[in-house]
Amino acid sequence: MNFLFLLYLILLIYLIFILWIVWGLPKAFTSLRTQDYNPKTRFSIIIPMRNEAENLPRLLQSISALSYPHHLMEFFFIDDDSQDASWTLVRTFQSTHRNIPIFLLSNSVKNSQQDSLVAKYTPKKRAIHKAISLASFPYMVTTDADVTLPPQWLESYDAKIQDSDADLIAGGVVVAKANSFLSQYQHYDMLSLQLFGYGSFERKQPVICNGANLCYKKTSYLKAGVHQGKEDIASGDDVFTLQKFRALGFHIEYLYDPNSLVWTSAVESFKALLEQRKRWAKKSVAVDSLYFKSIGVLVVLMQLSLVVSLLVTGFNSLYLGFLINAFVLKFCVDALSLKRMAKLQHLEICWMDFLKVSLVYPVFTLIFVSSSLFGKFDWKGRQYSK
Repeated sequence: MNFLFLLYLILLIYLIFILWIVWGLPKAFTSLRTQDYNPKTRFSIIIPMRNEAENLPRLLQSISALSYPHHLMEFFFIDDDSQDASWTLVRTFQSTHRNIPIFLLSNSVKNSQQDSLVAKYTPKKRAIHKAISLASFPYMVTTDADVTLPPQWLESYDAKIQDSDADLIAGGVVVAKANSFLSQYQHYDMLSLQLFGYGSFERKQPVICNGANLCYKKTSYLKAGVHQGKEDIASGDDVFTLQKFRALGFHIEYLYDPNSLVWTSAVESFKALLEQRKRWAKKSVAVDSLYFKSIGVLVVLMQLSLVVSLLVTGFNSLYLGFLINAFVLKFCVDALSLKRMAKLQHLEICWMDFLKVSLVYPVFTLIFVSSSLFGKFDWKGRQYSK
């Protein structure tokens, strides 16, 4: 009975947390752009890439469709030893779109004193740092080579900057949902991460953001020394930047304008998804936030409670009651919460798809967490231990 009480206590704390997060969200999006809106901010957009020939055509097409004035933006593509046609695709786009300032760089480390200072950075961190050191505009925007950018992407950031003069602005990312179950899982899992991220911002506890849609001041980045002490962690360029900015008291905002959302494709195999989540888990361990780690433990315990109650149902019927009650309550609260977030992002929820995802979510979570505790992970054809 004491163990059953513990399970109900975990459920109660989880439900209270989700409701607390959702309660802080605005009811609707209010555009910051007025009739006399005039774009002013100059952006340097940074795009690291490695073997992205399959994805680059969509990104490049979306860049050509951006409505922001070309003289207020510049693009840095940093190639990390791609073995496919990535370099050629960008170079061709560069030659046919001379009205858009595009710079194509190599991520190799030269034997110079300046480069030796960042030689210990992992490849993506080195790519971003190299581009920032060469960028001529005051605001940096990072994104990935496998995304599609919305036409009014930079207008949304510019309006937020004019309104707040923020040092860092975090934007949203949507995983495109297809017919496959894995894509549906990733779509709703990313939506839940957006809910947690934005809700935590509103509760003055900003702890996560996504490097596929992130903007910050160049001067603030250089002052913060973002990657000091985290140089050998494969990813985390986003959360470590947020963490350092917050520690220094910089002005941080979240951009939930639906026109600012970038879209990315879901990974296509369970193995690729497992490697991705192992990488995410590795960087999460390095985040210096008791709040973040406490919520991570709470979420894992909630999923573990459901799995354990299912396994012991045959020995005690009381656990069957908990399993039914917990799943129904959790499903309803999660669904209503994601519906609130989806409404802010002008997205729709398919309840049948979300039900299927909810049924396997506890098992997937435990697999991802347990696998991240041991061994290495693959990322872009390389192996990392953290």
